[in-house]
Amino acid sequence: MDGFIELLIHGLLLVGYGVLTVVLTAVSTFVEYNSYLSLSTGESLLGGWMALIGLLVFVFAYFVLRDKVVAEYRYLVG
Repeated sequence: MDGFIELLIHGLLLVGYGVLTVVLTAVSTFVEYNSYLSLSTGESLLGGWMALIGLLVFVFAYFVLRDKVVAEYRYLVG
């Protein structure tokens, strides 16, 4: 029974981290698109700031994928 609960917890963590990665990537894409719109209207400071934030969110999503999702997957497949 304990082994089943442990596998269930790690499976839920895998799904949760996967969803978090997808959400962060979508947020990053949205912020980058808004930064492009700001740059095209002449607001270079706001556009540059939003581009930086979008890049940071994307990098964070990559590290969640690399460190958390892959670790949980490796644990589940042995």
